[in-house]
Amino acid sequence: QAAAFHSQHGPMLDLRAVVQSRAPAMCLAAEFKRASPSKGLINPGATAAAQAAAYGAAGASVISVLTEERWFQGSLADLRAARLATTGQAYRRPAILRKEFVFGTYQIYEAAAHGADTILLIVAVTPADLLKVLVDTCREVGMEPLVEVHGQSELDVALNAGARVIGVNNRNLHTFRMDLATTDRTAEELAKRGIRFDHRLCSQGGDGAATAATMAMPEYALCSLSGMSSPTDVDRYRQIGVGMCLIGESLMRAADPAAAIAGLCLDPAAYGRRMMDAAAAGGAYTAGTKIVKVCGITTAEDALVACRAHANLIGVIFAPKSKRCVTAEQASDVVRAVRDFGERSGRIGLACPGNNVAKMAPVQALVIKARALEEAARRPLVVGVFQNQPAEFIREMVDTCGLDMVQLHGQEGMEAASEDICGVPALRVVDIETSTDGSSSRAVASTDAVQKILDGVTSDPAAILLDTSIKGSKEGGGTGVTFDHSIAEQLQNRGLPVIIAGGLKPGNVKDAVMKTRPWGIDVSSGVEQSPGKKNHDAVTKFVGGARDAAIEASKGF
Repeated sequence: QAAAFHSQHGPMLDLRAVVQSRAPAMCLAAEFKRASPSKGLINPGATAAAQAAAYGAAGASVISVLTEERWFQGSLADLRAARLATTGQAYRRPAILRKEFVFGTYQIYEAAAHGADTILLIVAVTPADLLKVLVDTCREVGMEPLVEVHGQSELDVALNAGARVIGVNNRNLHTFRMDLATTDRTAEELAKRGIRFDHRLCSQGGDGAATAATMAMPEYALCSLSGMSSPTDVDRYRQIGVGMCLIGESLMRAADPAAAIAGLCLDPAAYGRRMMDAAAAGGAYTAGTKIVKVCGITTAEDALVACRAHANLIGVIFAPKSKRCVTAEQASDVVRAVRDFGERSGRIGLACPGNNVAKMAPVQALVIKARALEEAARRPLVVGVFQNQPAEFIREMVDTCGLDMVQLHGQEGMEAASEDICGVPALRVVDIETSTDGSSSRAVASTDAVQKILDGVTSDPAAILLDTSIKGSKEGGGTGVTFDHSIAEQLQNRGLPVIIAGGLKPGNVKDAVMKTRPWGIDVSSGVEQSPGKKNHDAVTKFVGGARDAAIEASKGF
């Protein structure tokens, strides 16, 4: 059956040749899966043929197809459909990878008969002697397998079995913790052993169908198989010689997979242009709403609801006068829950590669930081909110609780929002004075407030958050009142992306996002059933409404 299939539809592609022929670009393995054990349903209605065709047309070099039925809702029919949908097209055919728990040689023959070019072999679940048999069987049928490792001991087993394409699972299969540095450590270990794998050494050329094109290539290829979702992740691995990144969940959730793939900047030149564009700041900010923050979280349960709704930032308040003030223990519980959800074990920082933001003009620096925060917050981050509290206390809570960021909501000043002072990146709140009925003197407030903010902003914060301040009140925030959003609009027209807060709720968030198109939005009391206790349905509707409105508002831009 395998011979008949490949005779009719074309020969198998050599995985190592496919990966290396894409240099200097990163090879992308785009994954098709409807669900996963850790995230549940992802895109249950997706079809393999349509998704594979979209991936192939967008430039994916490998298409990974989950064929496991129980946890991933896949099948061998999906494998065949993906292969047929990407054969005979105008673009270069991607290699088709069967991703499955493989325990016997029959599954290799089965994969070949359904159109696979390669198959995943997982060291963690395969005895060493069997792994050697499976690798040899793959080569007998014309496949170069992808051998997955996690840690040095598994790397030893893979190399002893003859693996040439080594994939690193950044997720520990025993704890399900994600650590992107796992790939870095594997690259270091291979280099120490004198094993040639560096993708940057590969010359252009070859279509993966013959070995002649690989003669000058490194004998091995290194791939990273989990945890990546952004161009920053891709560039991180490009710098250490990784040749392929496998990305699944974020592409399966993307409304436009082609745009999502283009946004990964697989080609280093594309990544360079992206960073130059970001650094060019000065034009109006028109990219729309990217960040959604749910603040006033007091429990791990509420935090997880916000995470599942796809909020980027989870706010915990340490200001003692707030009805939503948390203890260090409560905040730590929230941090643990958010980290577990994001499959990470440590803090996520902001990566601003190639740019010395300290020497930039403030607005230019904040544009760079906004882009970096967008990338970091693809996994939700926990923000500790403070108000006129000592820097020593803020640092203590950052270290004790594991906060990713802080937010300064008092009279601390712009310079106090420096990462050097806070220990982590900081949002700086700017209060917009408003009457109790939500009105403000537009004629005075709008233009004057915009210029005052621009004159006072520095490059110290990670971002600026605008919130309502009631006239005559000494403390800002938590008012439940909206301010004049034209101020945010004018600031963004001057190039400064901002987050807006104050009086937002499920019923008005669509209007705010559609009309103002702020870079970020923040909600607290607008999704509560009582102070400190979130209404889970309201949280889901708010975040979902914001996301839907952002997509709608982006049309025409």
